[in-house]
Amino acid sequence: MQSSTTPLEILVFGAGVLGSLYAARLADAGHHVSLVARGRRYRDLREHGVVLEYFDTGKQTTTHVRTLDTMPTDEHYDVCLVLVQKTQLDTALPVLAGNAVIPTFVFMVNTAEGPQAMIDALGRERVVLGFANAGGERDGHLVRLMEGKGKAVTLGELDGSRSQRLRQIEAALRGAGFKVEISRNMDAWLRHHVAIVGPFANGFYLAGGCNVALAKDRKAVLMALRAMREGIAVVRAHGFPLEPPALRVMMLLPNVVLVPLLQRLLASPIMDIGGKRHALAAREEMTALNEELLALADAVGMDTPMMRELHRYSDPAVAPVVAA
Repeated sequence: MQSSTTPLEILVFGAGVLGSLYAARLADAGHHVSLVARGRRYRDLREHGVVLEYFDTGKQTTTHVRTLDTMPTDEHYDVCLVLVQKTQLDTALPVLAGNAVIPTFVFMVNTAEGPQAMIDALGRERVVLGFANAGGERDGHLVRLMEGKGKAVTLGELDGSRSQRLRQIEAALRGAGFKVEISRNMDAWLRHHVAIVGPFANGFYLAGGCNVALAKDRKAVLMALRAMREGIAVVRAHGFPLEPPALRVMMLLPNVVLVPLLQRLLASPIMDIGGKRHALAAREEMTALNEELLALADAVGMDTPMMRELHRYSDPAVAPVVAA
């Protein structure tokens, strides 16, 4: 890769909420960005550009980036950022593997299974893991989003090293206005993330798709918290340390303290756009991620009654969305 002071050639694969955000911000920072999109999204981007609206301020930005409707197979880029839902990964991997000249693929993809499928498709040396830390929804050609306040983009090499390429990607993201943290065990980080968000996504479904209704239902919040603790125990049973380190502090707090804290968080605006709406838009993905976690529980013979009870509500026939 080039020096951190030189604009990078960046390919963004996936033009949903997150891909749109990263493509626009990196292009605005002076990098040479190409964005892969399909169908109606490709046509919208060609006509309107990347139009972002920030949920907390209402500010809108428009950025025009080079837009492609297929994965380039012979073009060199310094890095490809992969921002797709987990349910899209199986079909995306052969397409990504069609380009043999891109040296680095940063997968900002939720997973409880780990990176083996990515490694098998591309080779271990080409895979970096990450987490985007934003959420939202698409409304026609507009992307409405919320970034976590004080939260960071998290990146990590598979071996935990702070490599030269990782520092260069970090510099590019910081230059585009993102806060960045480096994890020494990004695989563990992502698995624990699923253990946390999966139960609360199911909590949103139980509450009819309303974060405020969930926040008011202490019993439902307690169910989600207990399911989260079960999920974290499953990840740890597979030999993964608690990651990020702040999770260790949260796990020490008793439910009597955590429940009211979570109720306040769930009722906040950030949980409207970044939590509830994201969970509703990605219900299929959330269902698949919970099933991955349950499969990990089965693999070590762990009993996870609250995870399984809440998982029933991922089925729209059991818990239809009734909230606006």
